[in-house]
Amino acid sequence: MALDTLGVSSRRDKIAIMGDLLTIMQEPRRLTHILYKSNMSYVQLVKYLENLIDMGLAEKRQSPYRSYTITSNGKLFMDLIKGNGHNNSLDK
Repeated sequence: MALDTLGVSSRRDKIAIMGDLLTIMQEPRRLTHILYKSNMSYVQLVKYLENLIDMGLAEKRQSPYRSYTITSNGKLFMDLIKGNGHNNSLDK
């Protein structure tokens, strides 16, 4: 029986992906680390990181090394999606 018939999807929606990325970036993380933890392609990851930065939910740092980290707005976003029943797939 396919997962779709049970109402379970193996794919993550955009909100879940953004939540997963923000969870990974609780501490400053290099692009490679985020790539491995997120299980995404490089092209997908860069697209999502650019969107998160444009929305003010994440920031790119240059010091002490190039890294990405969550902002205070990103933490608020995480609180909102956890309150609305969106579960991060990395929490399981």
